[in-house]
Amino acid sequence: MDPIFCYQVPVVIGAGISGAAIAMLTPNVVVYDKGRSYGGRVSSKQGTNQATFDFGATMFRDPMEVRWLGREIKYSIVEIWKSQSVSLQTKPIYSESHFYPPLGMANLVSAMLGNVKPIQSHTLKRMERTDGNTWNLEFHNSATKQTDTICTHSVILTLPIPQILEIFQRSTENHYLKLWSEFLENYNDYRKTLVSYFYWDQWKPDWKALYLDPEAKIPITTNLEPGTDWEYQSWESLKYPREFHSGSALLVQFGALFSETHFDNWMDEKKNPNPNDKGYLIQSLKEIFNAPEPNLIWNHRWKYAQAQMPLLGREGPLDLDSEAFEEWKHLCKETGITVLGDWLFGPKIERIVGGIYFLSHNDLL
Repeated sequence: MDPIFCYQVPVVIGAGISGAAIAMLTPNVVVYDKGRSYGGRVSSKQGTNQATFDFGATMFRDPMEVRWLGREIKYSIVEIWKSQSVSLQTKPIYSESHFYPPLGMANLVSAMLGNVKPIQSHTLKRMERTDGNTWNLEFHNSATKQTDTICTHSVILTLPIPQILEIFQRSTENHYLKLWSEFLENYNDYRKTLVSYFYWDQWKPDWKALYLDPEAKIPITTNLEPGTDWEYQSWESLKYPREFHSGSALLVQFGALFSETHFDNWMDEKKNPNPNDKGYLIQSLKEIFNAPEPNLIWNHRWKYAQAQMPLLGREGPLDLDSEAFEEWKHLCKETGITVLGDWLFGPKIERIVGGIYFLSHNDLL
């Protein structure tokens, strides 16, 4: 693992919401990402007729809270962006405390990255500690099919824990990696989620029957039915109405049991459903929404959609008053590796952005 370049700044692995928040607060970082585009689970796509839809997170909440040293501190995510000169337009949705960017949720990531341009198509494969306090990082470059190795004093990992543990297992045995592996195993429980996007060019549902009002000042665009197969429904044509005239579009995130059961055979290489699932989806659309067969069905699957047991809790204030958080701080300082992501903060965008901001401004990161 002879490095071709050594960075004197931290190297961030992953250009999702965590990596972008770090880049916003510390622009002198280098960001590597395995994808051809960035965003991670905060991703948007242009479908038929260039219509935007979000197939990861569909909104965020403002504000959020942190519990530290026995006190609760409230942070506004929008004010954080303003304080960091992030140019980002947002609109209210669902309620007075929920928002989304009209250019798509992926705009959250691109706006926070600012002038930091991620190095794309690089998958971290192995890590190696040198005699000093330096880490060699070996990447597979999917664009060139070559191996690229760099070194740095500080590594920030924002990947899902299963992917981090795989990297550690491929790496030369190391005391620091062993410490992290033992610690992270306690939080290595992720939920799978299947997603379908449906587009109709000449059909719209009966919005009143769905208790949705396109003309409302703050439009309610989602239905949440916990525990059901069609658990989360987001009408993307209400979020982005200028891109729809006579048609409509629906994004569905399916429930945990349904996603686990259908995960392996959910789609082909072009994101199309297999014939059996396509028949089921079309029939369900008719039964639930009285909808005709859509002009487009696009499928996606998130293998590590949500960390089930976040260290700082799933709801309420981020709880930094815990022994586990103290151990996390100690590991970051001792090893030269910082591990961030939804396993630490929980899956909600505001908790990740606000949490990284709090850690950074209190010298905890």
